[in-house]
Amino acid sequence: MELHDYLARCLAMVITVILIAKISSCLNTAVLSEKTVNGLVHAPYVDNYVAKSYFNKHENLVDSMFEDFIAHDILYGACVSLQGNVEFSPKLSALHGKLIGEGSHRRLSSTLRLKMSSESISRPPKSCEVIIVERLPSGVFADPFELQHLVQRGVFRDAAVFGDTNLELPSFLSNRSLVEVHLEVGANLTSQQKDELEIHMELPLHARYQPLGHGFSRVEFASPDLFLRCNVERKEDDTGCLFLLDKQNAESIDTHPVWEVPCGNREHTEVVSAFTFISAVVSALLIIVASIKYSDNASSNVLKQS
Repeated sequence: MELHDYLARCLAMVITVILIAKISSCLNTAVLSEKTVNGLVHAPYVDNYVAKSYFNKHENLVDSMFEDFIAHDILYGACVSLQGNVEFSPKLSALHGKLIGEGSHRRLSSTLRLKMSSESISRPPKSCEVIIVERLPSGVFADPFELQHLVQRGVFRDAAVFGDTNLELPSFLSNRSLVEVHLEVGANLTSQQKDELEIHMELPLHARYQPLGHGFSRVEFASPDLFLRCNVERKEDDTGCLFLLDKQNAESIDTHPVWEVPCGNREHTEVVSAFTFISAVVSALLIIVASIKYSDNASSNVLKQS
């Protein structure tokens, strides 16, 4: 009888656990259904950085894989206030990019204009930020320490580098990297007096050492990926909604700057190697001579004192 009672209690506990799991699943389904409108899930994006989830799954940056990640893994769509169920639809009207400066250290300048229909907004977001994702071509990198310094100065709201962050590798030994910059927009984005906002960013970049050749190595930039994250004020919490700003419907797009990075001349390899070797030998000899003279002076001073 004791064994029979023990088995009955175990069976009752198993049945209770199964019932609790089913009830929890039903509650989660109900919550998700409340956040679904016209088949689109208007849920907040969990990670602070858009590119973080991609590099958690992939080691290297591949354009086709990253575009597939944006299309299927990023939660985007209309930023909806779940209380009023009013659609908020910003649009990208213009995007321009160019390189500023000379030499191996330049700045990538990006200017974009956002436009929206203010008449359709009954309750604007509390705050918004623009997220610019630059997929850097091979041979160019951004210094994460320099970006963090700009964040501390308030130039950027946030910034991070993903991918190959080794600053010393030449272009033929390094992989591509990605830079994600967050810029605070502010409340004037949805102001009724101004339905268009222009945003400007300058990203400091550096050229890697190119393979030996003749002339210059051509490095061409592609259009950045643009997002808009808005916080919708609610009673219980603030929900961040992520938009993918469509570049295809923009009125003007000009974002393919070219950086011609100088390459070392292969014909000068022997001369440079010989000069470097002679300089190293002369420097070593000077250090040895200076050490001998210092030791002689030290020993003579000791003899004089004795």
